[in-house]
Amino acid sequence: MKRRALFIAILMVGMIKVESQETFNIRDRYDFLACVLTSVVPTDSCYYVAGVIADTTPPYRTGSIFIKLDLQGTPLSIKTIKGNEESFESWHSTLMQIEEGSFFNVGDSYDSITTTFLAKYNAFGDTLFTQRYLSPYLPVANFIKPWGGATLMPDGGVAILCWIYTLDTPIDNDANYYLIRTDSLGNKIWGKIYATPKWERPQSIVTTPGGSIICGGVRTNQTTNVQNLTFQCHIFQVDSLGNSEWEYLSPISAGLRDAANDMLLLDDGSIIVASGIGHEQQHASVNEVYFDRLVFKLNPQHQIEWELTFPDSALTGWARTKKLIKLSDGSGYIMAGMIYNSQPPPKYFTVRGWLSKISTAGDSIWTRRYAFLVDGENEHEIYDVRETSDGGLIICGESFDWDDDANYPQQGWLLKLDEYGCLVPGCQLSDATDEVQATKIKLSIYPNPTTDYLNFLINAPNPASRATIRIINGEGKLVKEFKTDSFNSTFIVPVWDWASGVYWVQVMVEGKLITTEKFIKQ
Repeated sequence: MKRRALFIAILMVGMIKVESQETFNIRDRYDFLACVLTSVVPTDSCYYVAGVIADTTPPYRTGSIFIKLDLQGTPLSIKTIKGNEESFESWHSTLMQIEEGSFFNVGDSYDSITTTFLAKYNAFGDTLFTQRYLSPYLPVANFIKPWGGATLMPDGGVAILCWIYTLDTPIDNDANYYLIRTDSLGNKIWGKIYATPKWERPQSIVTTPGGSIICGGVRTNQTTNVQNLTFQCHIFQVDSLGNSEWEYLSPISAGLRDAANDMLLLDDGSIIVASGIGHEQQHASVNEVYFDRLVFKLNPQHQIEWELTFPDSALTGWARTKKLIKLSDGSGYIMAGMIYNSQPPPKYFTVRGWLSKISTAGDSIWTRRYAFLVDGENEHEIYDVRETSDGGLIICGESFDWDDDANYPQQGWLLKLDEYGCLVPGCQLSDATDEVQATKIKLSIYPNPTTDYLNFLINAPNPASRATIRIINGEGKLVKEFKTDSFNSTFIVPVWDWASGVYWVQVMVEGKLITTEKFIKQ
């Protein structure tokens, strides 16, 4: 009984703490044809977000967007970099705040050739300058994109890890790393190619306190082989002049390993790596490799100290890791990515945003899934996650609706969560393994009343049967229905165009009503 009482007391303290952390969910295109939010920087008074937009007028060119929002997610200013004859895109979580209150961000631009650009903004999103960087293979090839991201250097400059091709033709092409080092004004100090005969793709970059640069990516024979594929997680460090200092390459015997999609450098020189473990899928012509999410720790000697895998129920090309952060209280790390869920016809799949907390010893503490409910197939991708001043989390990404009837299928996605990754407060109670854990399906709704979105969480013991979720209006008419076997997930339903009144969310299993909750649409 003492254990039970203590456990309940701990949960009550956790709930009190969560209640002080506001949560919200926003899906918006910010008056553009399409929008993707790729970077977020939280402060005590506001959020800064960067991403990519498509213009509303022909020829619908893309631009780079910078948004300042208040702590409720309301835009305070919106600025773009775009051109009549040139497209600008910033696809990577590279928005970097500088001490003086301004920001750097990187991206790529395209008109007749591709360039990588570095932009500096003030706190209102006004562009202070842009600098361009060309492929070192010009004029033979012009492809250059900052797929590896960028990082601030101790002297105020920036290191940008680019992806380059040796040829403009896609067949028999070789892909390599290209590292650019700039000063604080964006002037290139040096650029160096790091290449082997195999195909390589950069994904992440970290700066050491001493000014060395750690680059992460993948090395594969994918472009030369149609079977017996190899994928190796590749990490290497260079000094401030670009000279090699050490290299880690996952051994072939360890199996198929995804890129170092993101990295955290710890104080002792250890590195936490967001990656994946692959499975080769046999096809008649060309094999594919599908990955399960993986996180591992390299010790200071660059040996694996621990690793943790998050397998999907079905192997697909959608599951991936995206972003890693270290929590300020020292309790562990947050890793973000995507998870695939199959759906019965006529809906065939949904790709959900995925979040996990991992202890410093490499144990899974909790995982969360988030998805909008739309009428067709849909995809939700998390690009960036940061810790907020109240101890919660802010996430940005995109919500993509594959339905042909969607007016604006690609929209920016902003989630403010509490410290447990909950959009619906109290979701951490489902993590309990003590005797107080619920033994039946439970439904939680937030906020209630609501005006724009209904967020609800379904908790259920595992395994559980496929459930049917029904939303009924005050007249008893069915408003929305879907099926799921993915419990312990947060579902998001847009309700802003619904009539005001009382509604009920019902959970049914094998035709029987298991639980129901009332909510009010204002």
